[in-house]
Amino acid sequence: QRPMPGQGETQPVYKASPAHKSLDKKKGRETPDEAGSYGSVNEADMNPVWRFARWAETSKDTDPVQLVSWCCEDFKGRRLKAPFVLAWLVLQTLTFIYQAALLSEISNNVDALEIALAENCGPDHRRNDVCLGPTWNMSFAGKFDFSATSTEDGRSDFDFVIPADRPFAFETASQPPTFLLGVEPQTPHATVPWRVSVAPRTGGAWGISSKMPDVKAIGNKYTVLRSQTYMGPFWSGSLSLRGQSAEPVSISLFVVDSRIKHLEDIHSQTQCSFEGSWQNFSARHSGQQHRVLTIAQQATAFFLLVSLLMLALVSYRFFYYVESGKLLSRVIAFKFVVQDIPQQMCIVAYLYAWYSTDGLRCQMCLFHPQHCDAQHPLHWSNLLVCIFTLLGACSNQLIMQAKLKKYDEEEECFLCFARCAALSVSVLPFSSSLFVLSASLLHLRSVLVYVLAGIPSLIGWGTVLCLPMFAICDDDNF
Repeated sequence: QRPMPGQGETQPVYKASPAHKSLDKKKGRETPDEAGSYGSVNEADMNPVWRFARWAETSKDTDPVQLVSWCCEDFKGRRLKAPFVLAWLVLQTLTFIYQAALLSEISNNVDALEIALAENCGPDHRRNDVCLGPTWNMSFAGKFDFSATSTEDGRSDFDFVIPADRPFAFETASQPPTFLLGVEPQTPHATVPWRVSVAPRTGGAWGISSKMPDVKAIGNKYTVLRSQTYMGPFWSGSLSLRGQSAEPVSISLFVVDSRIKHLEDIHSQTQCSFEGSWQNFSARHSGQQHRVLTIAQQATAFFLLVSLLMLALVSYRFFYYVESGKLLSRVIAFKFVVQDIPQQMCIVAYLYAWYSTDGLRCQMCLFHPQHCDAQHPLHWSNLLVCIFTLLGACSNQLIMQAKLKKYDEEEECFLCFARCAALSVSVLPFSSSLFVLSASLLHLRSVLVYVLAGIPSLIGWGTVLCLPMFAICDDDNF
């Protein structure tokens, strides 16, 4: 007969290893608060990747709440339980979907723009360095030389010298007459002041009553002129210098007539400036905006990849280890710096480059009527992208909470203001852009829009600029 325990036989004592101290009662797995979520202790010590992952998730040095506590001692870290993690996963899934839709829109616009540039501004469609597509005609192109009008020391041999005007004539076929005037002073006098006058040519005389406003500038300038009174094809002009020069000056001048069939549709487009769009395209400003569009496409693809990786990481930890709050708090902080703030600037840059009154969409309207529709920059897809991006940036509010103690009214007001300041900094790129570009980009001139965008911008910039000063002037540093 075997002795009963405690009656002559000592039972062995088993000690659980640190890696198996804490088990999830629900699934029988280790909780992520211990090293078991990365494997055994010996495995984690031997594998530098797992060792770094364990340090990044559990170390106080990587805890974003430490920075919050440094700024405001009345806040502490919030323990993010399963409902918070699940809500964040749903939000990021929706954000990922609409980010993919935004990337698709940008890619389609880039492809359409490159096709339009190849058809209208390729090597076979240039004349005198001017883009001439199938819908444009070079009505006049010439180079005018002006003699020196003063000596080297700025004094002329005469009391005064009036530079002679250089006349030119051209014909147009557009109705109403719409043409692009380009003036390019040649080096080394690329910054001389000049003036161009254009008026109808009727019976060999100038139509003074229908004369166009004089065009004055210094250096290169491209101007679209449109006649509202004279509908004839014959025009005359004159080019003159507005100052004196000690050396001969050469100026190239050209006139491009618009033969676009949907010209009336372009002029009736309230969201686009036909003159500004054509001037930007002729001045090769579309190349700068094209680069902005390409960079926005690449950045959006990068942010989409970051969002996918963060979503996959937190989803894996959540479904295999329910308690993943520590990981989520660090993911939110990392995503805020790497994705949320830069993506707001990327979205605004794309919207401005494509949807501004003289942007690429309006330039595309010059070639294709389908781009002349009244499409708002914040249509439903782009609006949802902005909303979910801003919600993702504001999710840093989840990782902190006020300490449990009694506060007076002033302390409660300070806590509310600290929350508002953090929220304003989170949406600062978007609110600042909305405040500055609401009229030219969104075609909104409402006082309410300026108030809603201006208040967060003011608080956000005040926080960003004043917080370092408060840190420098802190009494503890002296």
